[in-house]
Order: sequence, then structure tokens, then C-alpha cells
Amino acid sequence: MFVTVLHHIHDPEGFEAAEEKALEAGLPPGVALPIHAATTDHTFGLCIWEGDSLEAVREVVEGAVGTWAKNEYFEMHVDGLTPSP
Repeated sequence: MFVTVLHHIHDPEGFEAAEEKALEAGLPPGVALPIHAATTDHTFGLCIWEGDSLEAVREVVEGAVGTWAKNEYFEMHVDGLTPSP
């Protein structure tokens, strides 16, 4: 399933550093991040995740960047992306 996460970022530097650290460490099995984007000032981000459930994605995101942003989660159908088997 795909989960869209809207990040309302209140600490852009902290968020960017935490995001980089998490991506370098690698994502857990069953979770992928095919699309991530941010405004030029990095105060808003939008990510499309793939995972077994919305809660699985929420656990990864909040553990990585929850301190630096208020995050909203939505289960989505995404045209142009094919779910992993």
C-alpha cells in the first residue's frame, strides 16, 4: 500500500539531518520511499511511502523525523507507481 505523508517542518535543519541519517542507515524491510520532495526552504515536505500498513510507515517516519515536524498520514492510490508484490 502507498501512504502519503505531509510534513509540516518546524526545524528544517534538524529534519534534513535526521532524514539524511535515516536514509543512510537504510529503511527496514517492507518499507520503501519511492518519492520524497520538499519546498526550497524545507518547511514543508511531501513523501510517498510504500509499506504493509499506514501504522508501519508512521512508526518509521515518527522514529526518524517526528521531533522536527508535525506529520499527517493518508493511505492513497497512486497513479504511475506499481505496488511491490
